[in-house]
Amino acid sequence: MNNYDAVFWDWNGTLLDDIDACLKSVNVSLSKRSLPVLDSVTYAEKFRFPVKDYYRELGFDFSKDSYEVLADEFFVNYLTVESPLRTDAKKVLEKLFLNSVKQYILSASEISLLKQGVQKFGIGVYFTDLIALSDFHAAGKTEVGKRYLETHPVKGKILMVGDTEHDAEVARALGIDCVLIESGNNSLQRLQATGAKVIASLSELIEIVLGKKTVRKIDYMTPEKAERRNFDLSEVNRKFAENYHSFYNDVKNTNKTEDW
Repeated sequence: MNNYDAVFWDWNGTLLDDIDACLKSVNVSLSKRSLPVLDSVTYAEKFRFPVKDYYRELGFDFSKDSYEVLADEFFVNYLTVESPLRTDAKKVLEKLFLNSVKQYILSASEISLLKQGVQKFGIGVYFTDLIALSDFHAAGKTEVGKRYLETHPVKGKILMVGDTEHDAEVARALGIDCVLIESGNNSLQRLQATGAKVIASLSELIEIVLGKKTVRKIDYMTPEKAERRNFDLSEVNRKFAENYHSFYNDVKNTNKTEDW
């Protein structure tokens, strides 16, 4: 029996390793407005949901550029950077799928963009459903997650897998467990502060979700075992032949073998 019956995956930063794309895209907008650009450490300390609050903290002036304009600008730049899946992502998705774990993506990204990404990497078969927003404004995914579970109840125990404080908040709001992976959109310290379990690689999820499976011990053949077994087989054949001939002679002596 598995530890969890379903997994709700975050997409950006969790399955998709797009931190470089996110950092470069926001820095284009910051540089364009003569605002201080971010390095990877500062980005991981500042990024949060809703993204509108994060943008305000970075110094964007919404009286000059609306958040909607900035969000659209971000995604135009974001789409120019190629992002891969995280290491072991496909392997873990396949392993859970083959062990009857239902998998979903619950993302604060726009739904058509999410579908394109899933299709691009050929991983759509592993998911029961994709749950995301209808726009590019990344307001958060708590409400969309709640609405989904109200209309599409998921049976059994559910695990949320993400890379931000927001993912831990969403899990609490949905009443489900949470595991966070480091090297994503938030620093390790911020992830640890949530109280959720933090992992270094996606491969660790296999045991977390499936539990420790009993592995049948394989009795490997050694030269010594092979030699002994050959001897044993010869001995069995010898005894069978002796018994057969004894039986044959007994039958023959009772005149029942004239036609043989």
